[in-house]
Amino acid sequence: MYSGYNSGPNMYPGAPMPGYNPTGVGGYPAVPPQGYAPQPYGQPPYNPYPSAYPPNPYGAQPYPYPNVAPTYPQPPMAQPVYPPVPMANQGVDNYCQILHSAMKGLGTDENAIINVICNTDALQRAEIRRRYVALFGKDLIKKLKDELSGNFEDTVVGLFMTPPEYDAYCLYKAMKGIGTNEGVLIEIIGTRSNQEIQMIKSEFSNNYGKPLEKWVSSETSGHLKKLLISLLQANRSMNTMPDPMMCQSEAQALYMAGEGRLGTDESTFVRVFTQRSAAELDLISRSYQQLRGNTLHHAIDNEFSGDTKKLLHTILEGLQNPAAYFAKRLRDSVEGVGTNDSRLVRVIVSRCEIDMPLIKQEYRRMYGRDLVYDIRSDTSGDYKKILTYLLTRV
Repeated sequence: MYSGYNSGPNMYPGAPMPGYNPTGVGGYPAVPPQGYAPQPYGQPPYNPYPSAYPPNPYGAQPYPYPNVAPTYPQPPMAQPVYPPVPMANQGVDNYCQILHSAMKGLGTDENAIINVICNTDALQRAEIRRRYVALFGKDLIKKLKDELSGNFEDTVVGLFMTPPEYDAYCLYKAMKGIGTNEGVLIEIIGTRSNQEIQMIKSEFSNNYGKPLEKWVSSETSGHLKKLLISLLQANRSMNTMPDPMMCQSEAQALYMAGEGRLGTDESTFVRVFTQRSAAELDLISRSYQQLRGNTLHHAIDNEFSGDTKKLLHTILEGLQNPAAYFAKRLRDSVEGVGTNDSRLVRVIVSRCEIDMPLIKQEYRRMYGRDLVYDIRSDTSGDYKKILTYLLTRV
């Protein structure tokens, strides 16, 4: 995670950089609040094959890549409109007061809200949200929804949720009402770890009164449904030392279930893709190519279609190189005419404190473009301002 203190011109001097606070510095508890995982939510999956990552085109530094300075002049940011806020003792209360003042009376001080967000991490914002209710008798999320609107509202509200709460919220929005946004289910369920899946399920059940598996089961069908329900069991192996013989056997089983027969035995693909660890799937993929001369991705394209194909690709890509997967999701959001703002917000909010430096680096490697520049070109106003903050502060 991130460490140290930031005294840049666009932050409150002395405010801690985003990250988990293991020592209790700055008035925040040394352990996470009750119910929050002790490890960073969304930590990139273990990859035992660092050579599988593409070479760093910006030097010899190992992953994670350092932040790459944008190639365009930095635009002026919103300057703090309040004096520095001490984090010790009453730091949380002071941030609550800033938010309350920003939304009091006519109009809203969006700059103040942005500055609070960009000086705090997810755990600290969760504490601010809890304390806000005690101080002012109002739910902060509801207050923000009343005061803000559009994509800026979606971004701010998401950042004041805990990561598993936000994932559950996105899944709920994707399934409520008429129709289902299968792409959201594929992105979230297909890329989260066992621990994260369990936390999302707990949040979903608590907040929406129905188990996530039942909701997914009623909103999907066929092989996509089988894959999603299997992933929601959170039974993926945690083995980081794969057995080469076993992986060769699994590669052969996938061949015999797909390209090696007439028709497709989907159950074998479901079993392997939902139960094998990241390290095992990576070696299975390599073994498949050595044994059959073409990639496992090619086999998926030959044997599946539609959302099932997308989910299988997501599982494989999300485990082998999550930064590249999310870089592609962001590129798809801004490429061409129009912007997929819901996807753009979802990916940035969920990844900005996890692996955004890697995503930015992968984006430049894959597309030869600067991610911040592309997003700034497709957004405007306070929405543009907060996304720029989130992308450049790391």
